[in-house]
Amino acid sequence: MPADELILVLVILLGIAMLLTGVSQKLPVPHTILLVIVGIALGRVADSWAPLEPLRHFRLSPEIMFFIFLPALIFESGFSIDTRQLFRDLPAILMLAIPAMLLSICVVGFGVWWLLDIPLIVALVFGALISATDPVAVVALFKELGAPNRLNVLVEGESLLNDATAIVAFTILLGLAMQGVGIAWSDSGHIIAEFLRVFIGGVIVGSLLGFAVCELLYRMRSTMSVMLTTSIVIAYASFVLAEHALHVSGVMAVVGSAIALKQFSMIRFPHDATHAIHSSWEVISLSCNSLLFLLVGLTVKFDNIMAVMGAVVLVVILILSARAFSVYSIIPVTVKLFHLPRISMAERHIMWWGGLKGGLAIAVVLSIPDALPEKQFLFDLTVGVVLFTLLVSAPTIRPLMERLGLNRLTEGEDLELRNSLITARKESGSWLSELRNYSLLTKRANQGLLIRIRLAFSIGMFDEGSEKHDDDEYMATFRAYQTERTVLILLYESEIISQYVYLRMNDSLFSMQETLRKGKNEHNAFRDSSRTSLFVRLEDSLLRYSRERLWLSKLLARYQSLRLVQQMERHIAKVIISNMIINMLEQQDDLDNSARELLISNYKARNKHYRHELKMAKRQFPGFYQHHMQNTAHRSMINRGWNHVEQQHDQGTLGAKGYNIIRRKVEQELASISHIQAIRPDDESVSELLDETALFEGLSSEDLNFVKNNATGITFLAGDTIVGEAERGDNFYIIIHGKVAVRKQDESGVTHKIATFHDGDIIGESSLVEVQSGAHRRSATIVAKTPCKLLRVTRKTMLTIVEKYPAVRQYLQKIHSDRLD
Repeated sequence: MPADELILVLVILLGIAMLLTGVSQKLPVPHTILLVIVGIALGRVADSWAPLEPLRHFRLSPEIMFFIFLPALIFESGFSIDTRQLFRDLPAILMLAIPAMLLSICVVGFGVWWLLDIPLIVALVFGALISATDPVAVVALFKELGAPNRLNVLVEGESLLNDATAIVAFTILLGLAMQGVGIAWSDSGHIIAEFLRVFIGGVIVGSLLGFAVCELLYRMRSTMSVMLTTSIVIAYASFVLAEHALHVSGVMAVVGSAIALKQFSMIRFPHDATHAIHSSWEVISLSCNSLLFLLVGLTVKFDNIMAVMGAVVLVVILILSARAFSVYSIIPVTVKLFHLPRISMAERHIMWWGGLKGGLAIAVVLSIPDALPEKQFLFDLTVGVVLFTLLVSAPTIRPLMERLGLNRLTEGEDLELRNSLITARKESGSWLSELRNYSLLTKRANQGLLIRIRLAFSIGMFDEGSEKHDDDEYMATFRAYQTERTVLILLYESEIISQYVYLRMNDSLFSMQETLRKGKNEHNAFRDSSRTSLFVRLEDSLLRYSRERLWLSKLLARYQSLRLVQQMERHIAKVIISNMIINMLEQQDDLDNSARELLISNYKARNKHYRHELKMAKRQFPGFYQHHMQNTAHRSMINRGWNHVEQQHDQGTLGAKGYNIIRRKVEQELASISHIQAIRPDDESVSELLDETALFEGLSSEDLNFVKNNATGITFLAGDTIVGEAERGDNFYIIIHGKVAVRKQDESGVTHKIATFHDGDIIGESSLVEVQSGAHRRSATIVAKTPCKLLRVTRKTMLTIVEKYPAVRQYLQKIHSDRLD
C-alpha cells in the first residue's frame, strides 16, 4: 500500500476510534470491545463496498507491531503502574509471570499437540504466543467501578511481566521450530538458562538506561519538553538496544526503563514534569490501543474461524484450565510462603476470568515466517481465542464483579463517602448564604435551593438523624489525614521539604489511606502497626552495607549528613502539620467533643515530640542547625511568593513583561541562597575531632597523624544501628557528641540493654574492652539514642596505640567498668 494511502487509513481509523470513545461512555460495552466490533463490521463492509476497499488490503507488518506499538504500550503501563504496590506484591506477580506462564505454555502446548495432532514444537510455539494476557479492557473497568488498587496492580503487573516471558519463550521455541529440530528433555537446561539470560538481561539493560537518562536530564536542568521527548526516545531505544544489539528481552528492557525513569524522576524531576510525562503517554497509549483493537477486528475472517471452531473451543478450555491452576494453587502458596496479605477468593475469580488475550497475541503470530507450514492454522486459532476473550470474557467481567461484591463500598469507603457528602453540603450551603447576603436571591428561591442542596448531597435517609452518626473518631481521623496531605503538598511546593522527604511522607499517608478505607477496626489496628515503609528499609539496607566498609567511609559520611538534613525536614514538616491539624479540628463543630479532644491531644503530643527532636539536633549541631533553618525559611518565603506570581500569570492577571521581571528577581534571590548539598552537620575536621577526644591526649604528634590518617568522622541519627549483633566488622567508634545504648539478645531471643555510652567513650569491640581479642563478628548491637557525631578508627590503628600507650588501655578499662548497668 502506498505511503499516502497508509497514512490516510491510519488517520481515518484513529478518528473512528476517538468517536467511539465518546459513544462507549453511553453504552454498557467497554471501549476496547466496541472497537473490535466496529473493526469486524468495517471489514465485512469493505468486502462489498468499493470506497472501503483499501481496508481489505490494509495490514500492519509484524515489525511495526513490535517496534512501534509494543514499546509504547509497555512503557506507558510500566510508567503508570503503582510501583509501591507492585514491589509489595512482586513475589506473587513474578510467580504468575514466570512459573505460571511457563506452566500455561506447557499445558496449552502439550494439549494442542495431543488433541490437534500437530508437531510438538509448533504446539509449544502456539502455547507461548497465546499465553500472554492483555488486560486493557479489564483495567479500564477496574477504574470505572473502583476496584481495589491491589487487584488492579496484580492484574496489570502480571501482564507487564508475562508479556516478556511469552515473547522470550516464543522466540526461543520458534528458533527451534524453524531449524526443523524437535525438543527433548535434554534441551530443557539450555532453554531455561537462555530464558533467564534474556529475561534478567533485559531488566538490567532497561534499568541502567533509565537511571542514566534520568540523572543526565537532572544534571542538565532539562525543560519539561526535553524530558517528555527523552522519555519517548528511551522507550524505543531500550527496546531496540536490548533486542538487536545485546540480544536480551526488549520488553523487559522497556519495563525496566519505565519503572527506573519513574522512580528516579520522582526525586529528580519537578512534580508537574512527571505528571506531564504520564499524561502524554496516556495519549500515546490510547492511540496505539485504539488502532490495535480496530485492526484485531479487521483481521477477523469468519469463514476461517468457523472452520477451526472446534479447535478454538478446546484451546480455550486448555487456557482456562492452566490459568485456574495458577490462580487457585500457585497464588495461595506464594501468599503463604512470602507472608503477603491475603488475596480473596473473589479477587482470584476476577484474575482467572480476566486473563484476556489481545493485540499482542495477533502481532506475535503474524511475526511467524511464512516458511512455517502451520502459520495460517495458528493464526486462525489465535484470532478465535482472542475473539472469545474479548467478546465473551470481557463483557461478563462487570456482572461478575458486581456478583462477587467487588464494587461494593467497604466500611471505610462508606464513611469516607459520608464525610465528603457532609463537607460538600456545607460548602454549597456557605456559598448559597453568600449569594443570599448579596440580595441576589429571594427568600423563597433560597429555601428551594437549600432543599436541592440537601437532595444532591444526601447521605441516604433524608432526615437530620442521618447526619448523627457514631463514627466521629473515624471522621476526625479522616479529616486530619486530608489536612495532612494538603499541607504536605504546600510544604513541598514551598521547598520546606525536599522531593525525597515529600515522597517518603506521602508513602506513609497512602498506607494510612488504605487502612482508613478498610474501616474502623482496621483503623484502630493501624495505630499500633509497626510496618516499616520501603524508604526506611532502603535506608537501613544502605547503612548496614556501608557502615563497616572502610572504602565507603567518605560516601557514608556524606550520606549520613544528608539523612540528618532529611530528618530535620521531616521534623519541621511534622511540627507545621500537627499545628495545622489542631487548628482544623478545633473548628469541626459537627464532631463530638470527646472524639476531637482525643485526636487533638494526640497531635499535641506529636508536636511536642518533634519539637524536642529539633532541639536535640540544635544542641548537637548548633551552627549547622541555624544555617539550615535560616536557608529553609528564606527559600520557602521566596517560593511562596513566586507560586502566587505564577498563579496570577496563569490566570492572565499578570502580563508577560511583569512576569519575566519578577522571574529574574526570584532566580537571582534563590541563587544567593547557599544550598546545603551533601552537607556535613558540622565543619570539624578529623584533627579537630581528635583534639576533643581525651583518649588520645597523651599521644605524640606522629601517632596523632597516624590515627588521623586511619579515622573518619561520621554522623548517626537517633535510632540508627551503629554496630549490628553477629555482623562482621572490627572498627572502633569514639563518641564525640551523643549517647548510644548497647543491647544483646539472650538465648530466648529477648533483647536486653547492657550498657550506655556517651561523649568521650569508645565502642565497637566485641568485649567492649579487650582490643586484642579482635572478634570479627560483633557480639552486641549498638544503637544511637540521640544524634551522634562519631570518630571511626580501624582496629589495626587501635591495636597499635594500645600496645604503645598503657594509659589508653587503662582509660578503656575505666570506661567499661563505669558504663555497664
